[in-house]
Amino acid sequence: MLAHVTVIWSAATGAALLLGIVHALVWVYDRRARGNLAFALAAIGLAAASLIELEMLHAKTPQQWGELVWWLHIPMFLLVSGMACFLWLYLDAGRRWLLAAVVATRLTILMLNFFSEPNFNFQSIDAIGKIAFLGEQVTIVTSAVTGKYQWLALVASVFLPLFIVDVVVTLWRRGTAEARRRALVVGGPVFVSVLLSFVLTQLVIWRVVQLPILLVPPFFIAVAAMSLEVSRDVVRAAGLARDLRVSEQRLELAANAAGAGLWSWDSSSKRVWATERARAILCLDPAADLRSEDVLRFVDQVDLRQLRATLRGALEHGGEHALHFRIVTPDGSVRWIAAHGAVEKGVRGKSALIRGVVRDVTAQRRAEDEAGELHLRLAHASRVTMLGQLSAALAHEIAQPLSAIQQNSETAQLLLARERVDIDELRAVVDDIVRDNHRATEVVHRLRTWLKQGHMRRETVSLESIAQDVLALVRSEASMKRIAIDCAMPRTLPPICGDRVHLSQVLLNLVMNAMDASTLANDACQRVSISASVIAATGCCDVCVSDTGSGIPPDQLNRIFEPFVTSKSEGMGMGLSISRAIVEAHGGKMWAENEACGGAAFHFTVRVDSGNLPLPA
Repeated sequence: MLAHVTVIWSAATGAALLLGIVHALVWVYDRRARGNLAFALAAIGLAAASLIELEMLHAKTPQQWGELVWWLHIPMFLLVSGMACFLWLYLDAGRRWLLAAVVATRLTILMLNFFSEPNFNFQSIDAIGKIAFLGEQVTIVTSAVTGKYQWLALVASVFLPLFIVDVVVTLWRRGTAEARRRALVVGGPVFVSVLLSFVLTQLVIWRVVQLPILLVPPFFIAVAAMSLEVSRDVVRAAGLARDLRVSEQRLELAANAAGAGLWSWDSSSKRVWATERARAILCLDPAADLRSEDVLRFVDQVDLRQLRATLRGALEHGGEHALHFRIVTPDGSVRWIAAHGAVEKGVRGKSALIRGVVRDVTAQRRAEDEAGELHLRLAHASRVTMLGQLSAALAHEIAQPLSAIQQNSETAQLLLARERVDIDELRAVVDDIVRDNHRATEVVHRLRTWLKQGHMRRETVSLESIAQDVLALVRSEASMKRIAIDCAMPRTLPPICGDRVHLSQVLLNLVMNAMDASTLANDACQRVSISASVIAATGCCDVCVSDTGSGIPPDQLNRIFEPFVTSKSEGMGMGLSISRAIVEAHGGKMWAENEACGGAAFHFTVRVDSGNLPLPA
C-alpha cells in the first residue's frame, strides 16, 4: 500500500526547505530584502516541523511521541514568528505591538518548554494508539494530562490570527486595487489556515477529539499563499529588470554622450556599482567588484574629509547633493571630479541607496583658473586705464585756468616793464592770477573727489551766474579769435540744484569747443550761442551751446562722447566724456546734433531746484 502520509509530508519538507534556501540566498545578496529573510525562516521552520510531525505520526511509544512534541516547539517558533514578520515587512501592514505580542508569547512558550517534562503541552502522556489516516496507520494520544500552562498557548493562538486580521484590514483600508488584492490573496488563506491549525491542535491537546496533531497541512497552505505572492513579485521584478536594463542602456548612452558616468552606492552592503565610463573617470578596475574603500582610495587627502562628511550628511538628511573633489591617478596626475547624487529611501524610510553621476571636469577647472587669471590681468589693465583717464581728465580740466594764469603773468610782466607801473591795473592782473589758481585747485580737488567717491556738492545756483562766469573767462580769447558770443539766458530762469564748479566746467568746455569749431571753419561770421529754457514736463533746464563751424561728421556723432575720441590735432578727447559724466551725475543728459543751417549744437539738461519749479500754463 502506498504510504500517502510519508509521501505528502516528505514532499512538504522538501518544498519548504527549497523555498527557505532560495529566499535566504535572496537576503544574502540583498540585505534590504528583510521580508525574504522572514519568509526563509518560516519556510525552514515548516520543513523542520514537517519532519518532526512525520515522526510523531509513526511514533512507537508515548515517551517518543512526547519527546517529538518537545522538539516541535523550536521549528514552530520559527514558523509562527517568521510568518508574522513576513506579513509586517513584506506587506508593510499591521500594528507593531501585535507583532511583538505574537513573537513574545511564542518565545515564552519555547522557554517554558525547555524546562517542562515531557513537554510544555502535556504533564504526562500515558498511552498512544493507532487510527487510519490517508490509507495509513498513524499515532494518536489516547491518554494524557494537559499541561498547566496550556492556557498561555491559547493566548498565543489568539494573537497570530488577530495580527493577520489587522494586516488584512490595514491593506483593505488603503483603498488601492493592489492592496485589496493582497488582502484577499495573502491575508485570507493565511488567516483561514492558521486558525484551522490552531483550533485542531487545541482540540487534540485538551482531549476534546482523538486525532493526530496536524500542524503542517494548514501551515503549508499559508506558506504556499505567501510563496505565490512572492513569486508573483519575482515575475514582475523580472519584467521590470528587463525594462530597467533597457532603460539603463539608454541612460548610459546618454550619459556617455555627455561625458558622464553612472554610479550607485549601497550603504548597507558598502557595495558600489559603476558604469564603464564612471570606472574610467575614477581610475577604477573595469571588471572588479567595488566597495566604497576602492573608490575613496584615490581621493586626494585634502578632499577626503569633505567627501566623507557629504556622504554622511546625505544618508542622514536625504535629498540631492553635489560636490567637486580631486583624485590622484596612478601616474601621479590630479584630476578634478564633479559628483552629483540623490538618496533613495529603503524600508521604513531609512536611507539605503545613493545614485548619481560623475564627470571629469579637469579641463573645465583649468579653463576657469585661466579665466580667473585673465580676469585679474584685465582688472589690472582696467585700473591702469582708469589711472590714465584720470590723469588725462585732470590735465584737460586744468589746462584752461593754467592758460589764463600764463596770459595774466605775461601781462603782468609787460606792465612791470613800463617806466611808470599802474599799480591798480597790476593789482587787477594779480587778482586774476590768484583767482585762476584757486579755480585750478578747486577743479582738481572736486574732480578727484567725484571720480573717487562718485558724488557732487549740491547747492542752489543760478544758470545765469554760471554763464556770466564762463563769459568772463573766455571773453579775451574770443576777442583775440574775433568770435562773437551770444548769451540768451532769461533772467526768469529758475535756480538749479548742482555743483557750481563742475557745471561751470561743463559749460566752459562746450563754449571752448564751439569757439575752436568756429575758428576751424574760417567763416567770416564766427559765432557761438548760449541759450537755456525750461522743460516743465521733466522739471529740467535745457542748456544749448551752438557754433557756426562745419558740424560733426556723421560717423562720429555717436562716438563723440567716448574717451580719447577727438577731432582736434592737439586734443586728448576727454573733455566731452568728462562733461557728460558730470551731467549724468546731476541726473541730466547730454547729447549733440548738427544744425540744419550748419554747425553743431550741444545740449545738456540739469534739474531745477525742487522748490522753484514753474507752474504749468
